[in-house]
Amino acid sequence: MKNIFSSVVLVAGIIFAVPAWSWSPFYTSCEGASEEPMPEWVSKPDYSLPNDYVGVGSSEKKDKAARLKESETLAKQYLVEHIQVTIKAENEQSTSVINQKVQKDALSKLTVSAEEVLRGLEIKSRWLGLDKDTCTQYTLMIVSKKSVEQAKREKIMKSRLEKIKELLEAGTNSIKNPDINDRRKDLEDAQELLAETDFKLLPEENGRAFYEKQLKEAFASIVKDTSQAKDRMALFVLNSDHSLNAGVIGKMVDHLRTSDQSTDRLMADCDQEQACIKIAHDRAFAKLTILIASCQVAMSQMGSLKGKLTVTKKIYDLESRKELDVPRTMSAEVIGWSNEELDWNAAAEKVMQGLK
Repeated sequence: MKNIFSSVVLVAGIIFAVPAWSWSPFYTSCEGASEEPMPEWVSKPDYSLPNDYVGVGSSEKKDKAARLKESETLAKQYLVEHIQVTIKAENEQSTSVINQKVQKDALSKLTVSAEEVLRGLEIKSRWLGLDKDTCTQYTLMIVSKKSVEQAKREKIMKSRLEKIKELLEAGTNSIKNPDINDRRKDLEDAQELLAETDFKLLPEENGRAFYEKQLKEAFASIVKDTSQAKDRMALFVLNSDHSLNAGVIGKMVDHLRTSDQSTDRLMADCDQEQACIKIAHDRAFAKLTILIASCQVAMSQMGSLKGKLTVTKKIYDLESRKELDVPRTMSAEVIGWSNEELDWNAAAEKVMQGLK
């Protein structure tokens, strides 16, 4: 009996000698917990280091591998968000731009991703500790501000180069961009951006010289087009009531060009005189001829149809946007028993013979 009592006392003594938290039903095992006390980067993380961006992530997952992975993911996430906010603020505050419109267009597209800005990412430290009965994994990650600045600058250069290519396309495509002044402005914008582009930061096979050559050729083409246009006469045909078909209008144009080979018919949309004048001026023409055509159909006393084609010819000086001469108007009549028998081509020929 004495031995049994001694054994009970011994067991009881051992139980009470172990700290209470070790047998608490709420205690979670924290295998591999750090022996050193909680570091300051956990208790009071400093996010304002002069040379580095800092991210601290923590996880309380029970699975060791999942806990480690989540703490790293959260640290990365904090870093990226912090860097994105910083870059956005820098872009909004930036005022030192050579070409404000083009530069803002390029910078407005700037975004950063983890892959781009965290290339220099470093896991600086880890700490696993029992925090309020919970096993918590902390991960400290840093990336140098120099590395981020490099990644940001590379992204700006890529965005800038895309803008240069876009402007070059617009500046050399006379079909999509018929206004010669707009094309010249696009090329000038591309030239200014090119001067500020650092090709050392670009994985680009074509270097600065390649784009400089393209710009040189594009400017030469603009000069040539401008020179040629100044020696030629632009031509628009206005048929506001759309009563004349394309064949009749083509006949009128052919007659006019027979007497003046320097005339270029412009196929752009134009339904008012002032709109026609602006289009021809923007394409660098010096003069413009406008043919204003209309036709009327009436029934004669004999029951036949009488068609009348009237065309007014106006010539403008595009520099002053004033008429060079008094407008001339000619008319011609055609007769038929139906609309199909009205020979508008013959009427067009008669009218244009009188307007030559």
